[in-house]
Amino acid sequence: MRSLGESVEYPGRGLAIGRDADGVPFFTYWLTGRSPASQSRELVVHEREIVVRDTSGGPTDDLRHYTAATRGDHWVIVGNGTQVSDLTALRPQQPDLQLALRHLTYEPDPPIRTPRITAAATITGFELNEVVVGSARAYDGAPELTQHPSLYTSQVATATAVTTTTYSGSAAQIVTNGHPQVVAVPFTWSDLTDLVWRSLQPSLRVAAITVRLDTPAFGEVRLQHR
Repeated sequence: MRSLGESVEYPGRGLAIGRDADGVPFFTYWLTGRSPASQSRELVVHEREIVVRDTSGGPTDDLRHYTAATRGDHWVIVGNGTQVSDLTALRPQQPDLQLALRHLTYEPDPPIRTPRITAAATITGFELNEVVVGSARAYDGAPELTQHPSLYTSQVATATAVTTTTYSGSAAQIVTNGHPQVVAVPFTWSDLTDLVWRSLQPSLRVAAITVRLDTPAFGEVRLQHR
């Protein structure tokens, strides 16, 4: 099993949700970017949401500026776009994220067709339950179609997480990803932001955050910006 934080030159945006080496539940979210517009962003932490915000003073773009995470007393949703707000609004009527993801499509940014990646879980103390990590991505070989790979687990074991990224190639040769996988987390949650940050190419780094989830708000975080 590979470990969280292994280097990929251009992962785009990525997320992981799991339990650290001490069993503490967490999620980690990170952003990279090639263009000045993509690099001119920051993560702003509120009590119940985390927002990706422009720092350049330019116009808002829904593909770059969005709510990246929302939190209830016993649940969390994390993702790379406006689907986080949409899924949060739908949660009372559609609690099954695997089904809700099927109504999404990839981002309207041809020819790349960036996957929309999302994670959700319910939280009870140190336990993460009903964990889903999935994406809406262009079907390989038939990009007019959308596929929805997802990974579900009723619980997450200590020192493991489920993760995915939008890309898996280089900045010059973008390869779309969106396939979730289980990874080892032989670290404490407070070490993960620095670990992920060091794994990213310095010229592409934008932001990374790890949030402890055994409290009912986004109170304990570790945050890095370029």
